[in-house]
Amino acid sequence: MKKSSKITSGLYLMCNRNGQIEEVIFDELNLVPKNQLPVPLFDILDSESMSKAAGFWSEVQSREFVREYELLVARGNQLSLPLKFTAGTFNNRVWVIAAQSEKGLNEMLDELMLINNEQQNIIRRTEKKLSQTGQYAGTQSFDSYDEITRMNNELVNVQRQLIKKNEEINRLNNELKQSNKELEHFAHSISHDLKEPLRMVTSFLKLLNQRYSGQLDEKADKYIHFAVDGAGRMKVLIDDLLEFSRVGRVNSTYEKTDLNHVLENVMKLLEHIIKEQNADVNWNHLPEIRCQTMPMQQLFANLISNSIKYRKEDEQPVVNIDYKEKANQWLFSVQDNGIGINSEFHSAVFEVFRRIDTNSDVSGTGMGLAICKKIVEEHGGKIWVESEEGEGSTFIFTIKKL
Repeated sequence: MKKSSKITSGLYLMCNRNGQIEEVIFDELNLVPKNQLPVPLFDILDSESMSKAAGFWSEVQSREFVREYELLVARGNQLSLPLKFTAGTFNNRVWVIAAQSEKGLNEMLDELMLINNEQQNIIRRTEKKLSQTGQYAGTQSFDSYDEITRMNNELVNVQRQLIKKNEEINRLNNELKQSNKELEHFAHSISHDLKEPLRMVTSFLKLLNQRYSGQLDEKADKYIHFAVDGAGRMKVLIDDLLEFSRVGRVNSTYEKTDLNHVLENVMKLLEHIIKEQNADVNWNHLPEIRCQTMPMQQLFANLISNSIKYRKEDEQPVVNIDYKEKANQWLFSVQDNGIGINSEFHSAVFEVFRRIDTNSDVSGTGMGLAICKKIVEEHGGKIWVESEEGEGSTFIFTIKKL
């Protein structure tokens, strides 16, 4: 295969039906030991992808064409690399192409069709020459020509399907952008409309308290206090709901972000509660990742403030933040020595408005962890908690590498 300037990390292999690589047509990443052919296709894959790869190969055998299977390829001491695999069958062989992105696959398909068209033209010219010299009977055909024609037709069909799919994705993206704009406008309008009467109620209750405090009986003073406190809680709830609705719709630019700087900002934001509770927040040097910076700051702020809020009364709150680097994701943990969570509620704590504790002294709307969950999922990850009642909690979340 002629090397294309378009393809920077492509893979193009010819395999037999048993999954053995028989021919390496293109291998920019040097994944296949060419001097040891045939070798099993599975030998170039990371162990984490073996189960998924088995399904991929099974589909190729049964459906004759499979596209965009993401599998990890092993690269020795380097990090494994995710590639999108597409494969098809012709005669007793299987062609396999792979690239780092859907765009890369499109470029490879373009290149393959160009090359196959060139090969068909060469065969046609050869047929014509042989026919002119009397050495070729027009009723005969080359097996290689038949194979190339069939493969070229398959590639054309794949290209058409991908174009159609991209058009549909673009249409849905445009609709989603419009829907997000309308939702943003609606959320702000509702927020304003709900807050305005709350501000009026709170203002008049405070005036009532200032003017008549001590002149009414003790019950009346309590009622006024409860009403003012309830209005304040309602305002916080509206703000949290607005923030929940904004996750994934605003501040959605992904950029290289130093998480150490993010946590330094979080420490400034939480300075009051940290000093008030004499909390000890620790972390080792954290990585630089591609993410949405402000939502990531909010994620850590929510988890750290929760760890301090749900502390043990007789212990200094201690929060430890750590991470591990995986092949295609980052794994972070926020560990505390607080009151812990009963295993019965490990999933429920991430639900909207769900508060598990019975400690009325701890303020909150039950939205904090729901917002965390939404931020993590927006970054292609998952979040969960490992905890026992009375033994502290460790909140663990993953962030997809980009």
